[in-house]
Amino acid sequence: MATPKSQMPLRIKGQTTCLHHKGRQLEFYCEKCQELVCSKCFSSIHKAHPVSELSEITPQKEPDIKNFIDRTEKNDLVQIGKYITATDNLLKDNTSTFQKLSQKLKMQTDKLKQELDMLTAQTLSLYHKMEEDNTKLIKKYKQDLEMYEKQLKQQLQACKAALQRGSHLQIYDTFCEIHSPIYSLPVKPVLGTANFTPNESPQDSLKKALGKVITSGQGQALTDQDRSVSTSDDMGQPSTQQRSGA
Repeated sequence: MATPKSQMPLRIKGQTTCLHHKGRQLEFYCEKCQELVCSKCFSSIHKAHPVSELSEITPQKEPDIKNFIDRTEKNDLVQIGKYITATDNLLKDNTSTFQKLSQKLKMQTDKLKQELDMLTAQTLSLYHKMEEDNTKLIKKYKQDLEMYEKQLKQQLQACKAALQRGSHLQIYDTFCEIHSPIYSLPVKPVLGTANFTPNESPQDSLKKALGKVITSGQGQALTDQDRSVSTSDDMGQPSTQQRSGA
């Protein structure tokens, strides 16, 4: 029973002996199966298949190899060299771009820090000015209260003296004086007030102040053109890989 082709062993590149008949040299080429065979394969696996001597078909393969060499040296390698050079420039541009972006971001951050420090200094200066003004009003109010206290005590002493040894005229004048006070209680001043409520969620405001950041997706190749690069597989058969431009 014949072995299915998918299960048949594969010849390693450079192997000169048959996989099915050990020790037999591979001197022939089966045109139907497109693989190298030995003389014993004629009566077994490749029975009745058209077979040619290996020395007869190699001259047919040489032009393809020469064409591959010529095409690769003149076209593919030159093109790949250009892509490598372009990639070097792309690396430099990539580094330069993000260095400039980082510098702009740091400059904007420093600017915001300076403006925030300036705003803080202005607010602190306002607080200090209000504190000084309030202090002056409070001290003035205290002085007025102390003066009123002193005057009230003097008036009280005068009332006591009038009751103890004053004449009728003095008592009358004292009575009129207490019911028509010359001095009045100082009015409590209206002080300046201030308040500060910290922003518990400043992230959105900071993002707006910092500026707009726009990024595009990574890992997606921008195809300038599709190019075919011909290579040889391990079996010596030419294969083609489609590669897109960087």
